Amino acid sequence: MIDWTPKLGDSGKPRYLSIAEAIAADIRDGRLAPGDRLPPQRKLASRLGIDFTTVSRAYAEAQARGLID
Repeated sequence: MIDWTPKLGDSGKPRYLSIAEAIAADIRDGRLAPGDRLPPQRKLASRLGIDFTTVSRAYAEAQARGLID
């Protein structure tokens, strides 16, 4: 597992979409590589100060986009 924390701006989008887009951007920019493990959902939620279900929804969105499995 890497110590990954997304940089979330104030885009006005729902947080779960911002997280999924941060995953996509970090893959594209090489900050996340194939085989990297994202932090557990509860740990990332705590780190970002957001609800667990938001992170869970973000990971599900990233999976639906084929970014993670």
